[in-house]
Amino acid sequence: MTRRGHKFVRYADDFSIYCKSHNQAKATNVVIEKFLKNKLKLTINKEKSGIRKPSNFTLLGFGFVPVYNKGSKNQYQLVVAEKAWKNLKMRLKSITRKTTPAKLEERITKIKEIQRGWLNYFRGTNIMGKLRDIDGWLRNRIRYCIWHDWRAER
Repeated sequence: MTRRGHKFVRYADDFSIYCKSHNQAKATNVVIEKFLKNKLKLTINKEKSGIRKPSNFTLLGFGFVPVYNKGSKNQYQLVVAEKAWKNLKMRLKSITRKTTPAKLEERITKIKEIQRGWLNYFRGTNIMGKLRDIDGWLRNRIRYCIWHDWRAER
């Protein structure tokens, strides 16, 4: 790929190859499929691999979106994939469920663990706006847990 002048990302059995034109992408796809099937005897997952724009591709929870700056054509920035946001929200929701028997300190500790790991993993992305939204949502859920515990004590 390097010798052909393609940019690519590879991690374990997932990879993504970026070409300059659609024709170049088709030709590369044929060569790669042939190499993987004949030489390495590997099957290709059509859902994960194929010819697509970087903005339609996710890899390990990361995605790409175009940069909207004047004069920046065909440039992309790294973002968190939508599926990763949903997984984060589901994990936080399970911790802050009012029927879950846990003390507030335990809930906060679990939230901090998830937050630390998640922010370290996705630290190279642009996520401040969405984190603000999730922060407000999470504060409301924690407030509701506090209210629920207070009412249960009375």
